[in-house]
Amino acid sequence: MLNDLRFRFRALFGHKAMEAELEQELGLDFEREVEKRKNAGMTQAEATRQARLFFGGQEQIEEDCREARGTSLLETSLQDIRFALRAYHKSPGFFLVAAITLALGIGASTAVFSLVNAILLKSLPYPNASRVVIAWRQGPIGTIFGTASLPWSQAEVSFLMQTQQAFRQLGAFKKDEFNLTGTANPELIEGVRASQGFFPAMGVSPVLGRTFTREEDHPGHELEVVLSYALWRASFGADNGIVGRVIHLNGFPYTVIGVMPAGFSFPTPEGLPPDIDVPKRTQLWVPLALPAAPLQGPSDLEVVGELKPEISLAQAEQALNAFDRRWVEMRPTAKGWFSTVVPLEQQTVTNTRRPLLLLLDAVCVVLLIACSNVAGLMLNRSLGRRKEFTLRAALGAQRSRLVRQLMTESLLLAFMGGILGVVFGEASLSLVKLFSRASIPQLQQAALDLRVLVFAFGITLIAGILFGLAPAFGATRTNLVEALKESGQRSGGNVSAPRIRNALLITQVALALVLVISAGLLVRTFYQMLRSNSGFDATHVVTFTLPLSSSKYSDAERMAQAYQQVLRRLQSISGVQSLGFASIVAMGGPTDNTVIRIPEHITPPGAEAPNANYLFDSPGYFAAIGAHLQGGRDIADGDTNTNLPVTIINETMAKKYWPGENPIGKQVGVGSTRYPLRTIIGIVADIKQVSLRDVPGPTMYVPYTQSEIKGWPNMQSMQFALLTQSDPASIAGSVRNAVHEVDPDLPIAGFVTLITLVDTSMSADRLSMLLLAAFGILALLLAAIGMYGVISYSVLQRTPEIGIRIALGAQRRRIFVMVLIHGGRLVSIGIVIGLVAAFGVTRFMTSFLYEVRPTDPMTFTAVSLLLMVVALLACYMPARKAMKVDPMIALRYE
Repeated sequence: MLNDLRFRFRALFGHKAMEAELEQELGLDFEREVEKRKNAGMTQAEATRQARLFFGGQEQIEEDCREARGTSLLETSLQDIRFALRAYHKSPGFFLVAAITLALGIGASTAVFSLVNAILLKSLPYPNASRVVIAWRQGPIGTIFGTASLPWSQAEVSFLMQTQQAFRQLGAFKKDEFNLTGTANPELIEGVRASQGFFPAMGVSPVLGRTFTREEDHPGHELEVVLSYALWRASFGADNGIVGRVIHLNGFPYTVIGVMPAGFSFPTPEGLPPDIDVPKRTQLWVPLALPAAPLQGPSDLEVVGELKPEISLAQAEQALNAFDRRWVEMRPTAKGWFSTVVPLEQQTVTNTRRPLLLLLDAVCVVLLIACSNVAGLMLNRSLGRRKEFTLRAALGAQRSRLVRQLMTESLLLAFMGGILGVVFGEASLSLVKLFSRASIPQLQQAALDLRVLVFAFGITLIAGILFGLAPAFGATRTNLVEALKESGQRSGGNVSAPRIRNALLITQVALALVLVISAGLLVRTFYQMLRSNSGFDATHVVTFTLPLSSSKYSDAERMAQAYQQVLRRLQSISGVQSLGFASIVAMGGPTDNTVIRIPEHITPPGAEAPNANYLFDSPGYFAAIGAHLQGGRDIADGDTNTNLPVTIINETMAKKYWPGENPIGKQVGVGSTRYPLRTIIGIVADIKQVSLRDVPGPTMYVPYTQSEIKGWPNMQSMQFALLTQSDPASIAGSVRNAVHEVDPDLPIAGFVTLITLVDTSMSADRLSMLLLAAFGILALLLAAIGMYGVISYSVLQRTPEIGIRIALGAQRRRIFVMVLIHGGRLVSIGIVIGLVAAFGVTRFMTSFLYEVRPTDPMTFTAVSLLLMVVALLACYMPARKAMKVDPMIALRYE
């Protein structure tokens, strides 16, 4: 085998030497045959003649020898490549246009696939990622909790840990915030309270120290902390002696026991249900320390586990079903609730899978348009060389040999375009990373790795075959006699050629229309979001979060006093017009939700109980964010625990529970009868909390000075809003000084303008819109190039006909219109086919749209007209060229 490889390698790169050896060997054989005949009594001339008759043609013998040694294919392939390079060198314009067209399609596909690879295909950076799952609780079907993935209560988690047999490791965790003091400036740190099994379930070990032990799962032993790699470097200078050091969190001394590696960042909100509160960036972990007698509520714990190697996902579901049955036996009120598991790899991409697949579909359309475009260019070029192929066929070249030559040229062009496409893809990916502020998991890890390069090679190969087949078989389907009679300028007059070119163009137009309509729907969606009524005015509003230390401010009354003092200090800042705070400001994130009771609202058995979002706020909050009261009054300083419990509701709540009535003066309260009903004193406009896509639900705003449920909603942290007269950033120092006058250990977190929060909430929609719009523009450009090429070639082929028409008296203006009509007819057919396809395709985009129908007539009409205008502009230059044809020159073509 090695000898065979060595021989083929020598035949490939030592071609001239082997050919010389072959000629020498055949010459010696011929001379021996001549001598043999001379020895038999023949003359020199007769012996030579007989030897030639015996051997046959020299070239034929040499070709047979090449076939016998198995190097003919390699040699002819090299010949085809050299011939293709010479051909492209002679027509650099064609080569450049075709290569760039392909590079755009391949580069865009490569960039999007690199995102898909990083986010959907790559395993998570955990050793046992394939066996890690998230467990959820779900409520009875038909209730407001029936389709939601919900956290667990302490009692449920404790019972699960005692009885489960499907998990090798099982951990619970929940978000918390910590005031880090003792450093240069107080900091608000997002962290997680986790049980002992949390880190082993992820299979990740710390780079320094250790993680939690079972002892630290019990109250009284929980003052230990594990730092993230980023926090260790940023706040502690990457001190290798950090383990054993005491730091202060929320006023309590915590001992550092470990530092996690740089790549460990779980949990993050990407992929998790939107109502689950997890840190955007986890910076530390402290023990969860569940009490010995855990509480049934509230449900605020997430559960992560590593399945045993022999346990499948289906078996884990069965194990949880058994847990549900045993739990109902202990707690009959849990009847109808059930548990599910979701693989962590699937969970972390839940919110990004469909947008990425939409972009991948769109970029595949762009690639098809690019291939169709290049196929038309290649077909025109190959038909122009029809006489060349005819002569080669007449001299004995087989059709397969000609097809192979053209496929070699196509593949060579494809790989040149592929190389440029990889460069373009890398540049495009860098731009997406640079300008994207979308919360897309693993976005920054996207790169052109081996898998992406293999993908690029694969689509390059497929593209070369796709756009090479039609020209190869179309140009070599030749009638020798008729082809040789044709002149050079009309050598492309194959009857099937115009149909192939037209079909390719119609396909391009139809695909471009579908893609541009899809992009247009997203653009309209983004426009509708921008002009939607958010319920507030973000102009000149700055927000920040103020957390209180649980050691200093342990009850609601002390917290309320601290917030009041901060409000008074902030009011004295020059340039502040209005200010207030809420448990979560507009665009600050999802709010708490609770079942409510309304005295006059009787819920039938089995029906959904009334519910509402529940927030604390202060006087002046609505004025600070520009929210308007629709009736009644705002919360006042006198609304304290010693006075009548009051609340403000939003318009949606008023319309839903008191339709056609004035709810002011009515009463509403939380579900439990242990707490008093509240009197409605005002109605405020609906305020969007998470994004401009929100459809606001019923919402109650309760004075923070009338906290009825201690610890819920969490009063430990409030978000302030300040309406300023000038640039909000200019008061950052004054705000910090005012807060530190109340307590120098209070950190200020998330100091940002409300406009920035709105902008961030739209980043994912903006990214999808911009990328799809970019693909739509690219598709339009490619379709226009294709239209220009087809019409230009059609004019070239019809030059004699146009010359005759003009010689017979046809007006040049009619020639111009004739060419435009020809192009318009092809585009119209493509538009009709594209509209039919778009009516079906856009129905799958419903979840991406906002206040826009998937068959929006305005978008469909506008895009169709746009495509027609672009196509006619592409036809303009060929039509002008046809109008200027000189009849005498045109007739000479014949």
